Amino acid sequence: MPIKIQFMLNNNIYLKKFLRENSYYYKKLIRNPEFIYEMNNLMRERYKLTLPHKLDKLKDNISMINAFMDVLN
Repeated sequence: MPIKIQFMLNNNIYLKKFLRENSYYYKKLIRNPEFIYEMNNLMRERYKLTLPHKLDKLKDNISMINAFMDVLN
């Protein structure tokens, strides 16, 4: 595996965890190192790290705070 790919895996704990959980991606990654970018996108979807997921989480937190504020008033 190229050094660049190893470096990316070692610096991203989510990507490393995703690769360990889906070990069949090792073969794809060794054959095609550019697959790391697609795998990164898959990982972000799996662990809900994309912008829409983060916005939904923020919206839920704001609505929870509003509910607490209504209870306190």
